[in-house]
Amino acid sequence: MVLEKLKPEIVWNIFEHVIAKTPRPSHHEEMIRNKIKSWLIEQSRKNDLDFTINEDSVGNILIRKPASRGMELAPSLMFQAHVDMVCETDRTEGFDFMNSGIPIRIQDNGEWLDADGTTLGADDGIGVALALAALVDQSIKAHGPIEVLLTVNEEDGFDGATLLDPQALDIQSKLMINLDGGPFGDIVVGSVCGRRIRFSKKFNWIACKESDELEFYEISVQGLLSGHSGEDINLPRANANKLIGRIISNISQEMKIFVSKWQGGTKSNVIPAKSSIILGIASKNNQKFNELLNEEISSLIQYYEKFEPNMKINFKKALPRKHLTEEESKLLISTINIIPHGVLKISSIYDKFIESSNNLAIINTENDDEIIWLYPRSMIRSELNTFCVSMKQLGEIGGWKVFLRPILPEWLPDLESKLINYVKTEYEGLLKTPVKTTVIHGGLETGMINTKINGLQMVSLGPTVEGLHSPSEKLKIADIEVLYTLIKKLIENILKLNQ
Repeated sequence: MVLEKLKPEIVWNIFEHVIAKTPRPSHHEEMIRNKIKSWLIEQSRKNDLDFTINEDSVGNILIRKPASRGMELAPSLMFQAHVDMVCETDRTEGFDFMNSGIPIRIQDNGEWLDADGTTLGADDGIGVALALAALVDQSIKAHGPIEVLLTVNEEDGFDGATLLDPQALDIQSKLMINLDGGPFGDIVVGSVCGRRIRFSKKFNWIACKESDELEFYEISVQGLLSGHSGEDINLPRANANKLIGRIISNISQEMKIFVSKWQGGTKSNVIPAKSSIILGIASKNNQKFNELLNEEISSLIQYYEKFEPNMKINFKKALPRKHLTEEESKLLISTINIIPHGVLKISSIYDKFIESSNNLAIINTENDDEIIWLYPRSMIRSELNTFCVSMKQLGEIGGWKVFLRPILPEWLPDLESKLINYVKTEYEGLLKTPVKTTVIHGGLETGMINTKINGLQMVSLGPTVEGLHSPSEKLKIADIEVLYTLIKKLIENILKLNQ
């Protein structure tokens, strides 16, 4: 027991014993889905609660609780969260996310909750816990119909939202509160669209021969802060793939480079924390190579010392191995160096908002079908399309096959929404301070769900979570008691919505 002394007990109990203890990587949500269903059945039997549980073909779950007596005419209110999590670790021995629960712990004198060497999964496990608590909390005496929609695979493609079947789930609500937002004190009313891009190419690998007189080196970048490729993209954080690309591009101006292996990044929505390359150079260039490499490392460490305090750039001799030709090596290195990463444009419409960005997410020469993955985002659909076209053109010039995954829709603010005004009024009444509505540069399922349910009004709420999608992820504990109080008020006062 780690969280037994935290308030509200009902939320933290669910988070620790249902969510954190159950493995739930994206694409592998079977265990958490089964755990939630069995837990709901147990709660129903123990406390004489009435639930209906529906599922669709992709694995989304819709739980419905009927209105309490006298509240049958109240509008149905739906809470939505996703059950999967990004699985990242900085443990040297790795971590088995498929079979192990998350090693949660309380840090900083009780201010923050994090995990020991892994992502915490507060994104969006705490949203699931808040929603489930609202379903079973017997202190909520007066309530209209409550629905909880739990989606699968939000983190790697929005499959749950994209394939959502409202009819199979029998969704009845026209009011939805997404619990994947934040930070605390904000009401999210809009989010960007995004589209994953894959570059693939069949390379010709050449066996290394003694007569080639090549020496091989492995260069690695690791220890970067990483983070969410949307919400953290404006922070001064390095991208390990881009650092390797910069180093090798500069060195390649002085000598021939033969790429043997390049791997960096793990998820398209995570800023790469580490990347490594194995390459060959002519033996006669050994001294020059070492000089140039040390210069590059020195300049990068000097530049990033305040932003990336744990950055490590190492190199060592490697065994000879198969490699690309000079021309194909140059193509790969140049492509990585040219593809932009980071903020592409600041909005001229929304004050200080990042309009467009790109994450150069993954490089993997071990799989010829998926060598490079990008994840661009934009608030403006046409700007996203324009960037995707430019990447397709870049790929075509180099003979790459460029595959564009479906667009994940933007969520445009509707500031006339009665739900927004209702939530804002209740939130401000609770905090005794003004609450701002905001648009985020992350992708939320709300945009896709909005295309599935006509007339849906939506807001998104959440606590303060820092270090999303990285092993430094942490959740501010005090936010949860206030947020849960707000959720209860929104349920109990739902008749105020139309006043």
